[in-house]
Amino acid sequence: MQKENTPKSFAGNSLYIFTAKFFPGLAIALAFYLYSHRLPMELNGQYQNFWIQLLMLSALASIGIPAFAITYSPALLLHIYYKIKRKHYFIYTGFLLLLAVIFGLLQQQYNNLPFFLALCFFLLYIPTVIAEALLMVSKRLKILIAINFIFSVFFFLLHWHALQQNYNLALLIKALMILTLARGLISGIIVRQAFSNYKNDTIQLPHENWTSIKKLWLQLGLNDLLQASFRWIDKFILSLFLIKSLSAIYFNATYDVPFLPLIFSAVSSAALIHWANSQLTHTPNEQIKILHYSSRILSSIVFPLFFFLFFFRVELLTILFSEKYVSGVWIFVCAQLVLPVRSYPFSTILQNHQRGDIIIKGAFIDLVIACILMYPMYLLMGLPGVALSFVISTYWQAGFYLLHSARILKVNAATMIPIKNLVIKFVFFAFLFGTGYYFVANNNFSATTILIIGSALLILSSSSMLIYEWNKDVH
Repeated sequence: MQKENTPKSFAGNSLYIFTAKFFPGLAIALAFYLYSHRLPMELNGQYQNFWIQLLMLSALASIGIPAFAITYSPALLLHIYYKIKRKHYFIYTGFLLLLAVIFGLLQQQYNNLPFFLALCFFLLYIPTVIAEALLMVSKRLKILIAINFIFSVFFFLLHWHALQQNYNLALLIKALMILTLARGLISGIIVRQAFSNYKNDTIQLPHENWTSIKKLWLQLGLNDLLQASFRWIDKFILSLFLIKSLSAIYFNATYDVPFLPLIFSAVSSAALIHWANSQLTHTPNEQIKILHYSSRILSSIVFPLFFFLFFFRVELLTILFSEKYVSGVWIFVCAQLVLPVRSYPFSTILQNHQRGDIIIKGAFIDLVIACILMYPMYLLMGLPGVALSFVISTYWQAGFYLLHSARILKVNAATMIPIKNLVIKFVFFAFLFGTGYYFVANNNFSATTILIIGSALLILSSSSMLIYEWNKDVH
């Protein structure tokens, strides 16, 4: 067991989890790219609206199970599964059906999709989200990568085929539903086999531990909902007041870098799995070492990406979403100012110590601050101000989580962050990409050539730094 929980195995788990989530993220990004170029803004907005509503309601429907699951070992999860009463399963089933009905009604009214089709898609989508988390917990990561890769290939091919056949959203959703069903069945069978290995493990939980587990589960469910709301609420509100063309511009300009949340999730999940399966790394010193290691890995990707997006912004928007979306360049810039704070897993310690109350409080206040700032920032700066209001609230949340994590570990907050390492990287990448862009922009290259050179610089610099940090001692 000890061998499986070395820093290198932690880094390996991070890579596996990221790879598993990368392929679906890439497929979705390619689909958005394709439809932004090939569909009229109104039809593209209809397609985007389907996913916004699905992700909002699925965060509520999953009741925090994915985030909760990776906090514990497979044996303990199986013990929890047997301890839950049958009536609670019936209650959850009813709750899930209610949300599926709501989703079906929304799609019927706003996207002209058949009610029953949307309802069935929702009911098939939720188990795949939960099964993915359980595959991670049971360390079937290579199998998960294979499943997600195959799914992603078919996902994109179905979107491509829909364009060739006179695009029809209902027909596309039917095809995706069959694909989702196959993915869910395969994942479910593997999860069942993986967890059968832990049936004979004996675990006795004191009553107070069981109470804290139930409390954490509730808090993580609420946090998932708040995080989904934070991600989509600005787009939802603006869609009610702006004309569709402006709404589409804002959506594309504030669209998350597809793989960055996956990187953050992979590193955080690997840390939690590492701690859940080892009792030798629960001292503050050892946890801080893993946090520093995580931050060094994350910053090696986040910092070069941030400066690439900042300096090559016009070329990126022009090529990625077409010239009709380039008017959102300053919305895009403001939205990307959140990236530097993503170089550190601020909530990981709180989740590991089952302080879901602090996580939920920070997420709630974060959302409230963003919503309060939206209108005055819009009056001050227009749509870029709306994006900036969410950046400001995110930095507040990061500081809030850091201070509370430091109190839990009883250390100075500054010692939890590898400040020197981060400052050196930040300055280095600012200089590298600033001078790089100045060189290519003043040599009359085309936008495509400029972006290719910038992308090559991004890949080379980030991969080099990542390899360097990966092989450094965790200390």
